[in-house]
Amino acid sequence: MSRSTDQDPGSTLEDPGAVAGGPVVRLERVTKHFGDFVAVEEADFDIAEGEFFSMLGPSGCGKTTTLRMIAGFEQPTAGRILLQGRDVSRTPPHKRDVNTVFQNYALFPHMDVFDNVAFGLRNRKVKDAEVRTRVHEMLEVVRLPEFAQRRPNQLSGGQQQRIALARALVNMPKALLLDEPLGALDLKLRQVMQLELKRIQRDVGITFIFVTHDQEEALTMSDRIAVMTQGRVDQIGTPTEIYGHPATTFVAGFIGTANLLPVKVVSQTGDQVTVDSRLGNQFRVPAGGRTHAVGSDATIMIRPERLVPAGAPLHGGEAAGTIDCTVTSLVFQGPVVRCQVQTSTGADLVAHLGPEDDPASLAVGSPITMTWAYDGAYLVPEAIDADQAGVTSMDDDETAAVAVG
Repeated sequence: MSRSTDQDPGSTLEDPGAVAGGPVVRLERVTKHFGDFVAVEEADFDIAEGEFFSMLGPSGCGKTTTLRMIAGFEQPTAGRILLQGRDVSRTPPHKRDVNTVFQNYALFPHMDVFDNVAFGLRNRKVKDAEVRTRVHEMLEVVRLPEFAQRRPNQLSGGQQQRIALARALVNMPKALLLDEPLGALDLKLRQVMQLELKRIQRDVGITFIFVTHDQEEALTMSDRIAVMTQGRVDQIGTPTEIYGHPATTFVAGFIGTANLLPVKVVSQTGDQVTVDSRLGNQFRVPAGGRTHAVGSDATIMIRPERLVPAGAPLHGGEAAGTIDCTVTSLVFQGPVVRCQVQTSTGADLVAHLGPEDDPASLAVGSPITMTWAYDGAYLVPEAIDADQAGVTSMDDDETAAVAVG
């Protein structure tokens, strides 16, 4: 489905001044205060046409406030918000060519599905023949054409969500804003709808701006992700970049599960850095294209799937270092065994071991030497304290530090 080139009669949207070819949305040092509280601090980024862009972070990080400023429900305290090159920072919501889908869907219970989807078009005085055509087209996109005469209370949660999407998309806005729209669904339906959302976005070609605290949702659907904490954007990148090359220790711990160890830079030769650990040995780590000052404190991150017992396959490259540990826990999780080990300094680390790693040979309480391939660690240019060392992962909205070092 492509955007209609005809301006709908009665439209209140202010299209003059839009700039073709630039980003759909641009935030220029956008800040939002609520009294003395800084909800968003100098957010500064672009969102491209046709992009699935997610804002990810724990509760209270500023992601929903940022979305509400793009929608026009909140005004920035400072900075500018541009929609296709036009400053809309003080433009009311109904005059911005964006639509929002909320977690509760807000369907009209007294209307059938067809009338719910048609509501925006009729409000803009679109002719009946075009309304019928566009509504049926959108119901085809969300794969619910046979439900046109049903009421919302006759639909499942996933079907209601798709109707809410159809209603928001039928006007073909420049951007669709989605505020945790999957939060009310159960786990299996949420996973199905992640793929459906991405398919719908690809089919209609509209920019989606998605807010979530769920890392799996963001990694599954997004072209790019902005990871936020305490009102700031810590990093923007593709899912692969965010997961494999986190800019901060917060991003490393928030996205998936990460083993974090404090280190000190000893030397750098080209793209190879030698670091001292607190475990009495040295590791070799890729520099990540950066120059690291000798003597500076940093953190190495090793994902659980890259940490293996010495002698097991390294999943690419030669060993970059070893850590002597003790096995403290073995948990069968289907495809992998979750193996928790403890270092001599008391830091807990986690490895996800497959059949090739021979987890059946391990026993709780036994000594073990863990290792990883050279490209299996990433040097984060930020220090952590000894009591932050170990495995970190996200449990709902809170960072769960499993170990102390």
